[in-house]
Amino acid sequence: MKTKSLFLIAVVVLSCSNTKSNTETSSEEAVQTQDPAVVFNFDNDEPGKLPSNWTPATSTWSIVADGNNKAMKQTEKNSGSQYNICVEGSQRYQNLSAEVRVKASEGGEDQGGGLVWRYQDAQNYYIMRANPLENNLRLYQVVNGNRKQMESANVKMKSSEWFTLKVVMTGNSIDCYYDGQKLLSSKDDTFPNAGLVGFWTKADAISLFDDLKITILK
Repeated sequence: MKTKSLFLIAVVVLSCSNTKSNTETSSEEAVQTQDPAVVFNFDNDEPGKLPSNWTPATSTWSIVADGNNKAMKQTEKNSGSQYNICVEGSQRYQNLSAEVRVKASEGGEDQGGGLVWRYQDAQNYYIMRANPLENNLRLYQVVNGNRKQMESANVKMKSSEWFTLKVVMTGNSIDCYYDGQKLLSSKDDTFPNAGLVGFWTKADAISLFDDLKITILK
């Protein structure tokens, strides 16, 4: 009887051990196959409206048709130091890679636009923008509504043509890319915490944004 009891205990222990091993393997596989990137291409969104979780902090934004494509557009003609911002509110990011296609459609006072990240509110965030009127790429910090230039680089660009902007930020290190070429680098501790990601234009710049890809970095 004692021998039989020991055998039953061994079977139960072995069974529990196998169950735990299978569970751990499944969890590891789920982690390995999880995609850390989030993509917004607006293809399934309705023109004339904004996708869910997107909020215009300033100005008027909506989805528009661009040929057979769909994109988000800043449609309001403002002036002066008006910053036009629309952010995606479902998740905050700290260390990230964010990439977007931009087309400068109109604008006599200002043109183009770019990305905002570690966005705390409409008065506090980082911004990288490209301006075809000035042919430059610039990195700014906006603190309490006051914009301060951090870095600048000259680059040839044309209105009404798509170009790609990308920012990579880990810790306090920032790298900015134009069409795959790294043009700006900086270190800054102004906004150490996670924030929202979104789009930005200035004054009367009417621009389109598409294929936003945000990747979480360690």
